[in-house]
Amino acid sequence: MSVNEVKLKSVDDDKLFVVKGTGPASNRTFAIGNEDHTLGNALRHIMIQNSKVEFCGYSVPHPSEPIVHVRVQTKEPTTAIQALQESCETLYDQCDYVLSQLEAKLPEVTADSKALQLKLAEMLEEEDDDDDDDDEDAEEVPMEE
Repeated sequence: MSVNEVKLKSVDDDKLFVVKGTGPASNRTFAIGNEDHTLGNALRHIMIQNSKVEFCGYSVPHPSEPIVHVRVQTKEPTTAIQALQESCETLYDQCDYVLSQLEAKLPEVTADSKALQLKLAEMLEEEDDDDDDDDEDAEEVPMEE
């Protein structure tokens, strides 16, 4: 969950993933529990780039319910379930790639952050020393009574 980190209502384990729809296997609506716009929009974006998918859209029926509905319509012979599975695998691979890139850069970013903190501490110390020197150089002026 991204926008509202508190889940107001828990979804039963048997309702975490429900396939809705009758008729041809190329048209289905998937109800995915404990998810929101983050997953819905990501899956929709990946699916509409697939040439086997004719239509894909998602909705969150109510903001207080942690569930997203993903509607998929595919070209025969591909089924909606196959398209969803391919899209989930693609999304997983993309997330895995981004995570590996972040982990590869983490040591460099951490070192830069530490160097920046040391430089900032040195600058603050120099500024404090300059302020102390200015106070010592100042001439005391007696106050008139």
